[in-house]
Amino acid sequence: MAVPAELGERLYRAYVDREPVDPASLPTELTVEEGYAAQETFVERRVPDEGAPVGYKVGFTSEAVRSDLGVDSPASGRVLADTVRENRRFDTSDLIEPRVEPEIAFLLGKELTPPASRLDVLAAVRLIVPVVEVVDSRIREWDVTAPTAIADNTLAGRVLIGDRTTTGNVDLGREGVELLVDGERRATGTGTAVLGHPADAVVWLAEALADNGETLHAGEFVTTGSITEPIPVAAGETVVARFSSLGSVVAHAE
Repeated sequence: MAVPAELGERLYRAYVDREPVDPASLPTELTVEEGYAAQETFVERRVPDEGAPVGYKVGFTSEAVRSDLGVDSPASGRVLADTVRENRRFDTSDLIEPRVEPEIAFLLGKELTPPASRLDVLAAVRLIVPVVEVVDSRIREWDVTAPTAIADNTLAGRVLIGDRTTTGNVDLGREGVELLVDGERRATGTGTAVLGHPADAVVWLAEALADNGETLHAGEFVTTGSITEPIPVAAGETVVARFSSLGSVVAHAE
């Protein structure tokens, strides 16, 4: 079996069994391209149980994360239908080592093709949505490289959607957020942490997809990357992402 397909299958088994892969057993020379090929297998194996992809997540949008991973570009993963939750409750027993990230997500109202600018993205957006993304690693102790993280569907777990949405004139670059766990403030940040502006993550995604002959379509959902560092979360804890103008997302881990 080819390395990417085998790795995708191993990650799928880790996801189903909640038993992380030993990082020492992973291929040491895996490329980013092979990581995406493994991701395709991993996602395809999950579709029968979790529904077809409804959009994308963009990761590595923080300069600090790219520096840690030794890459100069973001990465993308797929968001599957049943991983998007509106009741903002999630079961930690379905995950391995979850962490939470406050993010700004976009629901597209029309197709977006390059060349595209930040303004083109905002013009194509139907809704701007505050979310808490629950990220998880199917590789033990989050011991990942850029290619293995990409293979692991760019660490996608769950997407918890806030109540308030907008299409108004919100300065997303300056949009602030504080992340609280059981009432304790654990992290703060602004939208500039996401490639300078969250819409720029969608510009990158549209260009990356076009390079592979793919397009961002109307109705697709895009999470743009964490505004703060990811914060570990455990069963029984309540997470609040309080945005300065987009409202709040309350997420309870069970």
